Amino acid sequence: MIPTNQIISLTAVEGVGPGRIRSIIRTYPQLDDITHLTVKDLLQVERISHDIAGKIQKVDLDHGQIALDKIQKLGGYYSSYWADDFPEPLRSVYDAPIGIFVLGTLQSIPCISIVGTRKPTLYGKKTTQNLTTALCHAGLGIVSGFARGTDTISHATALEQGGFTIAVLGNGVDICYPAENHKIRDQIIEKGAFISEFPPGTRPDAKHFPRRNRVISGLSRGVVVIEAGKKSGAVISALYALDQNREVFAVPGKIDNPMSYGCHRLIQQGAKLVTSVHDILLELKLEKVPQQITLLPNLTEEEERVFHILGTDEVHIDDLCSELQMDTPEMLSILLMLELKSLVIQQPGKYFIRA
Repeated sequence: MIPTNQIISLTAVEGVGPGRIRSIIRTYPQLDDITHLTVKDLLQVERISHDIAGKIQKVDLDHGQIALDKIQKLGGYYSSYWADDFPEPLRSVYDAPIGIFVLGTLQSIPCISIVGTRKPTLYGKKTTQNLTTALCHAGLGIVSGFARGTDTISHATALEQGGFTIAVLGNGVDICYPAENHKIRDQIIEKGAFISEFPPGTRPDAKHFPRRNRVISGLSRGVVVIEAGKKSGAVISALYALDQNREVFAVPGKIDNPMSYGCHRLIQQGAKLVTSVHDILLELKLEKVPQQITLLPNLTEEEERVFHILGTDEVHIDDLCSELQMDTPEMLSILLMLELKSLVIQQPGKYFIRA
């Protein structure tokens, strides 16, 4: 079979993607050097035109070896599509990458992807944290794209819970993008996996992210979308999931929130509506997460009354005072105590919400 460094070199040839590379290897399984193929030989391969054959003849063989040397210096490795350590769920995808560069360690456990907006609301942040926590406790690995917002929250929460997480990149594994995620990058490499199909040194580029999204969904049993706008990359991940015969889950939001558009559209098109982690686990035919009783700190009678009125929607202090017939100073004192007990969060404008 063609050496790994030559296979990586082929990925840099314009017009030669994973599908064509697999076709070459299927046609010439005993080939040990790509340069031995003539243009006539290459024209025998499915979907190889005369133009592409000519480009393959000019392949830069140094490209692949440089990439392998770089990943080894970084302390990582390259997992070929044909290798035993290549993730089996990803191998089953029709347009799977021909290999991935890995920093960290991949685990053979079922995974689920969590994706969403780069600018989540408080509701989106809390939902991401809650679902990620419950899925980790159910024994699932968490896959996401390492972007700002929902992706970063899901990775960070999985690490906090002692879970396994995979960050799939649209650039080389030696580049931390976004730069502010450098601390969590190191934690993911230590306790999970940092992967990309792009060679080390590849800069982030808009055209790379759709390709990254198909790997995110391909690694997973299903994709959970939490807050997504009209043209969100999270929705692209969900569409890839459908093409790959994966489950698609969407968390509903407020109808007047632009970040709910993508989720609501997916639900209209048949995505599973998520009200709790049980909706996900039941659809995947996995064991339910055991119900846990949340023990509240000791509360006074007044604190209990205020706490039980608050929910996942913001409530203004004037409405709380009116509902419970309290004056503002008394209400502020109670809310302060609830904040100190980590049960309430104050939002700008004197709005309050359960923590």
